[in-house]
Amino acid sequence: MQSLKLILLAGLTLALTACAHNQWWEAERSGWVLFGRDVAVPRDAKPVPLGLLPDAATWSSRIYVEAWIDSVDQEFGEWAMIGDGTSVPVLVLMEGGFTIPRNARGRRVLVWGRPLVAKGTVREGDAPSRSDYSIDFVAEAVLIQGFYGLEAAPRPRMTGSVRENMPEAIEPLGSEPVENPAAGENMTTESTPAGIVDLPD
Repeated sequence: MQSLKLILLAGLTLALTACAHNQWWEAERSGWVLFGRDVAVPRDAKPVPLGLLPDAATWSSRIYVEAWIDSVDQEFGEWAMIGDGTSVPVLVLMEGGFTIPRNARGRRVLVWGRPLVAKGTVREGDAPSRSDYSIDFVAEAVLIQGFYGLEAAPRPRMTGSVRENMPEAIEPLGSEPVENPAAGENMTTESTPAGIVDLPD
């Protein structure tokens, strides 16, 4: 019986240790604020260092990174620059129309999504050309540390995809019958020449 208790205790300790290494799970349970959608981060997921993002861009799975927020889009909160002090800064673009608070600069952040890397060569004057790259990170979810002092995220801008899904508010005038919900019958909308007003008898 004593050995069974010892085995169960060892299994529980191992399970708690495995969970403790998943920083995303720890952050969700310790007061970090989630922006974007609620994502299912795998139990064995670990943050990928920013320096490995060029390689991670070729992976088929989504990843998360841990960094500090260097700057935030002050107009709409739709993008942020993150860094770790040792790697190239990364531009984070919010996918799905969510935004983050504009005063989140300087806070720790966990970002879940997929990296996109653009590579090219740069040549300045007579200097030899050098290879260079920029990294964008398309984020599905963002966890920002600390609730206190964090303003509400701004309302997202109206994008083309959102406008396409919105119903038309005004029907164009014409001679087709239009249902009048107030009268419960069909009425005809016809344009009247300017300056002529039809008065009731």
